[in-house]
Amino acid sequence: MPEHSAKEMVTVYAISGHISFYEGQAHAELRAGEVLWINAGALHRLEAHEDSSLLVVRAGNTVAAEAEELDLREVPRAQRHPLVFAKFDRLAVGASFILTNDHDPVPLNRQMESMRPGQLAWEYIVRGPDIFRIRVRRIAPLSGSETSPIPGNMVARIRPS
Repeated sequence: MPEHSAKEMVTVYAISGHISFYEGQAHAELRAGEVLWINAGALHRLEAHEDSSLLVVRAGNTVAAEAEELDLREVPRAQRHPLVFAKFDRLAVGASFILTNDHDPVPLNRQMESMRPGQLAWEYIVRGPDIFRIRVRRIAPLSGSETSPIPGNMVARIRPS
């Protein structure tokens, strides 16, 4: 595909195959199950190495949505994970929020990957040592069988809206 750009942010999800993605001088390989994001207005092109299927979502200008921040530093520890899950579950596909914390929330990331498999992208913006900022993006909708943590290690069933 020749070089082009989009006015909106674009999410590209590889369903099958293998492509090379070029944005300016940057290069990335994209294979089945992988996702990448293209900022609005960025010139880019794709080269397919084999028959490939891509899901391309143009999410509009997401600057306002990405500016929303969930700062966990003053939130009691028992409420942090349920709060993040609630925030994430309200996101539309392609939308994101910035998570701010005073430590690297690796256990939260693992829990989200386990309880929301294939639904999120976790991208570090700032990685410590005193502050951690992570962009959490929804890349797939709720499946309908999700549960969420609530304080006391109990689990609540989520119904899609």
